[in-house]
Amino acid sequence: MLSTIKYTALAVSCAVAMQSGIAVADESKLVRVALAPQDNAEQRINLSGKLRMLSQRIPSVACQISRGVDVEGAGKLLTAAQTEFDKILNALEHGDEDLNIINPETRKKTLIRIHELRAQWEPLRIAAQAIANGTGSDEDVGVVLSQNAEVLEAAVRLVPELVKQYSNPNAVPYDKLLLIDISGRQRMLTQKVSKEACIIGTDHETAKTPADLETTIQIFEASLNALRHGMPELGLLPPPNANIETGLETVLNEWSEVKPLLEKVLGGDALASEALEKKFKGLNVTMSDMNKVVGMYADAAKPAG
Repeated sequence: MLSTIKYTALAVSCAVAMQSGIAVADESKLVRVALAPQDNAEQRINLSGKLRMLSQRIPSVACQISRGVDVEGAGKLLTAAQTEFDKILNALEHGDEDLNIINPETRKKTLIRIHELRAQWEPLRIAAQAIANGTGSDEDVGVVLSQNAEVLEAAVRLVPELVKQYSNPNAVPYDKLLLIDISGRQRMLTQKVSKEACIIGTDHETAKTPADLETTIQIFEASLNALRHGMPELGLLPPPNANIETGLETVLNEWSEVKPLLEKVLGGDALASEALEKKFKGLNVTMSDMNKVVGMYADAAKPAG
């Protein structure tokens, strides 16, 4: 059974710091630049945050395939995730009108973070592609499940760099970009939960996997609570409009459907094949609903006019 979560400022502060790195950042250290409308700050933060999610969706899906869970559907998700990761990463560096990122990146520190992420991504991409093509080996699965953390860490380092760079009180304020980042991180956490829950009971499980899963669940729930109600002392505002409020309630409802299965996994129960598929698909629905909310936050952050 999961431990009870106390939604205190300290809990959310720790939750945010563990996976985001910017929630309690000192705004005096932000890089203030003259932003042109085509810089699309809110879209850059949204998409860079999506790379975090994809870094966890890929190992989650690879694990499901290795366990025989919804193999056909998971294979399609794996191919799509690889393609999207490449497209977003290229857009952040070179621009991509299809993704509404018009200008290429020019800031040296940001480019360094992008190149670091690309270097970590490449071996994972190769192994994941083999799995998606049906030619993957156990070694490829091992690469994806063991090296995804480095890709996630590199993606996590990129996001605050972009927030610092593109935050501008006269265009897109820090508090609005923060909401995009934290809500975007929730997408990633659904897939990190999916990955860790899938690993439990396989040869890839380690002594700390159950504790990792429980911590990830706690972070997701603490952050969702903060998004739903706001936490001004940490710079987190309540939902800026009714659509976002409703969207967050939908995420909570979907999460409540899948949580009992996660509790069974943490309790040491071996789920039947139908339950494994229900857990996998349920977390994907939660992620999809959260993704819609992130888009709403991005729209709400767009400069007027």
